[in-house]
Amino acid sequence: MIDYAEQEENMAVRKVSNRGGNIVGHFPSLKLGRMVAFESLIERDFIYLLDYDPGVEHFAEQPLTIQYHEANKKRRYTPDFHVIYRGQPFLCECKPAQFVADPQNQIKFAAARLCCQKQGWAFAVVTDAQLATGWRIANIKLLTQFARYVIGAETKGRVFAFLAAVAGPVTVADVMQGVNPAAPQAVAIPILHMAFHHQVHIPLDDAKISVNSPITLANPARERQALLP
Repeated sequence: MIDYAEQEENMAVRKVSNRGGNIVGHFPSLKLGRMVAFESLIERDFIYLLDYDPGVEHFAEQPLTIQYHEANKKRRYTPDFHVIYRGQPFLCECKPAQFVADPQNQIKFAAARLCCQKQGWAFAVVTDAQLATGWRIANIKLLTQFARYVIGAETKGRVFAFLAAVAGPVTVADVMQGVNPAAPQAVAIPILHMAFHHQVHIPLDDAKISVNSPITLANPARERQALLP
């Protein structure tokens, strides 16, 4: 039998803790318009993904506590995040890959899956190994630095017009030069800002973003990455 207590909106059911020496902090979420608490670097990096990914409609940390029984003892387990992803609610646990198979963790995960099954949700474990694959996290961190910049409509319009008019593949450097030949470097921040907000598309997975990165007008099909199973 599993019972759980849900959080109120934007209110975690428990505070993050560094009792085990883990790194805690707060992430300024643009999507939520508030600070999001984290208690590990895995959680922090996952928040970067959640804040950027257009398929994520909402997320919240420390969302609910699941009560379950193990060896005739009452236990409590609080998953790390509740995520609404492409209309599907998820409970998500961030865990180092080396600890996923631990028997105690597997018992917690089984309790979470049963809880999710009753609610019509899904459960996902996100590991450091998954997040470290490719360049995606590093590139999203770069784009996030420019997400809050104010970019004028005229500059955006010139970027859109150049990409709409050009034939064949182009690079970030081509756009910078084409939009402002006198001062191409002035176009770098607008491009990175627009990439964060999915107004233009720069591939994130295979290489570090640079002036040699390919760039196109945004296409929703390109943005549908497999954030969660």
